[in-house]
Amino acid sequence: MRGRSEEGIALIAVLGTLALLSFIAALLSFETRTETRIARNVVDNAAARAAADAGIERAVLDLIAAAGSTDNDKFRADGTIYNWRLSNITVRISVQDEIGKVNLNQVSEAVMDAVLRSVGVDPGTAQSLANATADFRDPDSFSRAPGAEEADYRAAGLAWGPKNAPFEALEELQNVLGMTAEIYERVTPNLTIYSGGAINPTLAGERLTSILREAGFKDFVSDRGMAYSIRAEAKSSNGAVFVREAVVQLNPESTIPVLVLAWLDGVPRGSHDTPTGR
Repeated sequence: MRGRSEEGIALIAVLGTLALLSFIAALLSFETRTETRIARNVVDNAAARAAADAGIERAVLDLIAAAGSTDNDKFRADGTIYNWRLSNITVRISVQDEIGKVNLNQVSEAVMDAVLRSVGVDPGTAQSLANATADFRDPDSFSRAPGAEEADYRAAGLAWGPKNAPFEALEELQNVLGMTAEIYERVTPNLTIYSGGAINPTLAGERLTSILREAGFKDFVSDRGMAYSIRAEAKSSNGAVFVREAVVQLNPESTIPVLVLAWLDGVPRGSHDTPTGR
């Protein structure tokens, strides 16, 4: 009996050891697969990032080549989205001439009000934001009605006040009292700080041009600008996505033909944006 008991204990010990070893093997296999997936994701994300950056550079080269050219095969600077294939990655590239947008540092309250209302902001909020935007950038401390100066920011519990200086980046518009993330996302495609203030109606589009005319804006020109916003959204076949946004200025007569004014990470666009170019 004692011999059988010892054999039983030994068998249980062996089975327990085998179970433990199997568990350890399964755990190691799981960790290996996890680490492999993580490594693959890192590589895919890096590839998407590199492809998006290459998309920006591809657009810049196209802009340089198109300067003074009538070649219709070049990127149109009107926001048209083009597909560019790079290995297993699709890059969606769009170029927008900044002279087709409203200059945030020069826009009047009436025009800013109209632009805000055109993207769905209710009239009362639009007027308040338009005046607060003017108060934010002007050098004085006198509040428009309705507008916002230092005391209004303090009353709202904010740690900052108006800049009392020109906008140096569109992102600063988010600091204007009353500006929400939703309104900011809607209105900024129509705004710039990189133009001289005049607007080319062909590049602005019929809708924005009509809104500007109704608001009394008259500084329309047929010229092209020298500053361009470029967006490149790269998506790999494995689903990795990276978006690069840049603003560049062309200086064809300079030893530095391209000056990068902004270089930012972007966010993916919705599925409703359909490529229409080559």
